Amino acid sequence: MLEPKSFEDQALKFVGREIYETFFRGYTRKQWGYEPSQLPSSILKRLPIRFNYDDNYYSSSYQGIPKNGYTYIIEKMLDHPNITVHLSTTFTRDLAKKYEHVFYSGPIDAWFSHCAGRLGYRTLDFETIEEDGDFQGNAVINYCDEDVPWTRISEHKHFTPWEQHDKTIVYREYSRFCEVEDIPYYPIRLMDDKELLNKYVMMAKKEKNITFVGRLGTYRYLDMHITIAEALEVADKYIKSVSDGTTMPTFCVNPLS
Repeated sequence: MLEPKSFEDQALKFVGREIYETFFRGYTRKQWGYEPSQLPSSILKRLPIRFNYDDNYYSSSYQGIPKNGYTYIIEKMLDHPNITVHLSTTFTRDLAKKYEHVFYSGPIDAWFSHCAGRLGYRTLDFETIEEDGDFQGNAVINYCDEDVPWTRISEHKHFTPWEQHDKTIVYREYSRFCEVEDIPYYPIRLMDDKELLNKYVMMAKKEKNITFVGRLGTYRYLDMHITIAEALEVADKYIKSVSDGTTMPTFCVNPLS
């Protein structure tokens, strides 16, 4: 079989038609709003396929979340005399001129005011449910059937089994196309999007003193541990560029690959 181009091709290669149609096809249509045959294979390539009883999502040796939560980590990171946080502030190209270097993690097309057109994104709506006791017994359950309107339910107390809570809060997630006023979550990255993305990448490479990072800045659907690892790599490259007196690249990855 040739190298899979679409999500559907990749799924059929990985697991065959029966499992694909049972678990992947309906969920993918809900999550992305497109037929799996229209989506790139990269969306599925990031998922591990195993033929054993290992039920971990990742194959990483060490997995988990911070004991005190992510909010605590961010608070500690920002608690530095050289860091100033501006809330409710839209960062524009004009503001960038005031800084020695900018690391931009917003949508790349928004940086250029969508002058060549809008790239496609998905956003999420959340329904909050408060209950006594245990709601579903797991941190996350995905719903593959298309007749179920939500894609998954998260019960957050199961992420921290070392804590004990009599009550519980769960969130149902609903995926839909991202409109102008919505927060973009996932780059869709259809085959046609690459042509438009290429235009923005060419514009970005002409910018000075800015590096595009993250899911939105590079228009790639990445797992968060990969996103964080790339951010740390970018930071190391910037520190080295300052030390060497060289120019920091606009992209530290190739978003067109």
